[in-house]
Amino acid sequence: MTSNIYYLHKPPLEIAHFIRIGSREHRLAERLLSAGKLRAQRYVIEAGNFPRQHDLIQTLRDEHAEIILDTKAAELSVPNQISSTAKYAPWASDGRPLEPDDFDPKSNRSVIQLMAHHAIENHVNAVMAPTHLLIGDEFTKWLETDFRSCIALRESLDKFGGSHISIDYPLIISYAQLRDATVRLRLIEQLRSLPYNYLWLRISGFGTDATGTGIEKYIRATLDFHSLDKPVIADHLSGLAALAASSFGATSGFAHGLNSKERFDGASWIKPPINATSTTGRDNSKMIYFSDLDRRLKVKDANKLFNDAKTAREIFGCADHSCCGSIEFMLNNPEAHYIVQRQQQIKDLTQAPETLRANRFLTEHLEVSYRRTLRATKLKKCDDEIKKKIIYASERLEHIRASLSNLYESIDQPRYAAEAKPRSKEKIVNDHTVRKP
Repeated sequence: MTSNIYYLHKPPLEIAHFIRIGSREHRLAERLLSAGKLRAQRYVIEAGNFPRQHDLIQTLRDEHAEIILDTKAAELSVPNQISSTAKYAPWASDGRPLEPDDFDPKSNRSVIQLMAHHAIENHVNAVMAPTHLLIGDEFTKWLETDFRSCIALRESLDKFGGSHISIDYPLIISYAQLRDATVRLRLIEQLRSLPYNYLWLRISGFGTDATGTGIEKYIRATLDFHSLDKPVIADHLSGLAALAASSFGATSGFAHGLNSKERFDGASWIKPPINATSTTGRDNSKMIYFSDLDRRLKVKDANKLFNDAKTAREIFGCADHSCCGSIEFMLNNPEAHYIVQRQQQIKDLTQAPETLRANRFLTEHLEVSYRRTLRATKLKKCDDEIKKKIIYASERLEHIRASLSNLYESIDQPRYAAEAKPRSKEKIVNDHTVRKP
């Protein structure tokens, strides 16, 4: 007997969650997948990592996960970034940065066809268009090249049998540019004519550590991109900033790494910091994420906090058996704790209808975290340095709370970005009409 399920209302829009797999994170990802901790269904793989991350990629394919190819064009076109792991991409150019001519499909130096073939051969669901950092002089240098490259990539994919592969467009600009209405409108008007599926916003100077005012302004600015009627993905972003942007409907979802890629700093690409290559003083201590603090602490500091202040175990300890179940497991498996907590937050917010989602975020996520952190500021037996971090986190959460409450009161109903529906090779249909910008 066949049973039919009828929905009285449309299911809520899904908050899309993308995991960027770093060059050394594939083994960690495999362990988390094997333990049932990593449940995300969308993954970004860097171009040069497909051979060495073959086992992970095959596992993801077996799980019918969505795989997005990051061409790393931006990194490969900046002198002080070409020595990074991006250099293993098939189109890296022997120690020199890529130039505009390298993206001209009519040039014998063109990398566009290589990218199309790589995407097809590796059976990806989507490929990121080869775009660039558009800060300062780079804006004029790369903007038109990026638009033409997106069109050329679509044509190459279609020509060589990759019409089922989507193109995602990474827009890499500064926070100041995002806030500039003139810049936004110029970009939006030119983006209208391009053959892409998702718009990715990679904003320099904005990340997980954003202030309340910064998050509010990010949300207000990002709403303008809704006129494109494309899903909007907040790239290199996590934590309360990413959850707020998605809950208020500014973005369709967000992307981050398992241990990193929660903030992007393009300024250092243009003008690297003094002694940037020096490793002196680098602290490689293992970190653990505290969702209520919305920050990471060193595992050794977290252990000291729990040992010194027993009440801290009650406030911050993870007793959730679907995640950790004990302080010991939490401290020994910080990556698992982080990703499970993030997934649970996304699941809870996704289940809320759009009309209630922003309020749920404010009352059941942000407010709860603020109250717990405020309680932690009163811990009597607590290391002074750790106490300072808790107090700072409490003050930051209070400011975020005030800014987003004001935002919530000032808008009648959040305007939600288009849903980033899961993609598979069978479902993708190339329905774009390519128009020259």
